[in-house]
Amino acid sequence: MEVNMTRRKSEEIRREEILEAALKCFSKRGYHDTRMDDIIKESGLSKGAIYWYFKGKRDIFIFLIEQHLEEDKIIWERLLKEYELGPDFLIKAGLLYLKKHFEDEKLSPFFTEFIAESYRDKRIRKKLNEVYKRWIEMVKEAFDMVIKEGKMKKFDTESLSISLIALIEGLVELKTIFGEKLKYEKIWRTFAKALLEGIQKGR
Repeated sequence: MEVNMTRRKSEEIRREEILEAALKCFSKRGYHDTRMDDIIKESGLSKGAIYWYFKGKRDIFIFLIEQHLEEDKIIWERLLKEYELGPDFLIKAGLLYLKKHFEDEKLSPFFTEFIAESYRDKRIRKKLNEVYKRWIEMVKEAFDMVIKEGKMKKFDTESLSISLIALIEGLVELKTIFGEKLKYEKIWRTFAKALLEGIQKGR
């Protein structure tokens, strides 16, 4: 049992090393110009070790997208436990998501890459479609619950969820252009204040 657990842990560490190396390569060179040899060199692992876990760079790329969503879900679930569900909660969640993307130098370029590649690759586009559908569902469920509890006016929660996600992702994209000059916290808080004044009951 202990041997199996140690082996499984070792495999997880190796997979993470491959993914970290791939993320660096995709962020630096772009998906199209990254070769498997680049990922192999960056990881310091053998070619056989890389291909044991992944068939090619597209599989690694899609796995990174799935991992990205899973990490965001963990953050979302943690926030649901820590804060009372309400309009303020959605603002805090958006700010935390933006902070994650703005503080990790590799995430914004990678995010830009998988948006760009979705235009060229049907499999990547399908995966991205699944990712966003799940995100929209999670945010919509939160809005629906807030409305049910009488803390928010009735709105088309799906459209509202898509708009929120679009703003967050748009700011992440703009970071690639403006860098540190883009004051994402100020922009998000300004938007949040205007949004809350419009959707909260009794205002």
